[in-house]
Amino acid sequence: MFRVFKLAFISGFLILLSGCSQTERTEAITAEITAAQMEGRRAAGIILGPEWRDTTQLMKALMDAKVKQSRYIIDGKPECAEAFDSTFISTIRSVNPDLAKKIKP
Repeated sequence: MFRVFKLAFISGFLILLSGCSQTERTEAITAEITAAQMEGRRAAGIILGPEWRDTTQLMKALMDAKVKQSRYIIDGKPECAEAFDSTFISTIRSVNPDLAKKIKP
């Protein structure tokens, strides 16, 4: 009887520990996605800041944003890359729809 109780207690404890581990992992992924969204907004702010008279400078700024997004792909975090990209584009669309049409087909 004691042996069954001991086995049940240990099993329950291990399940509890694995649940904590999964929660921590989920929180870490959520934090990474939130950071990618914030970086996407900052990158969009750079694009939205000046009035672009020189398309070469605009293209350089867009390439810099693409490099930031690519870093997530290289790091094996496609969900962060998607969060960066969608936030980047939606921020530009909401602030300057005409510019968004020019830079994203």
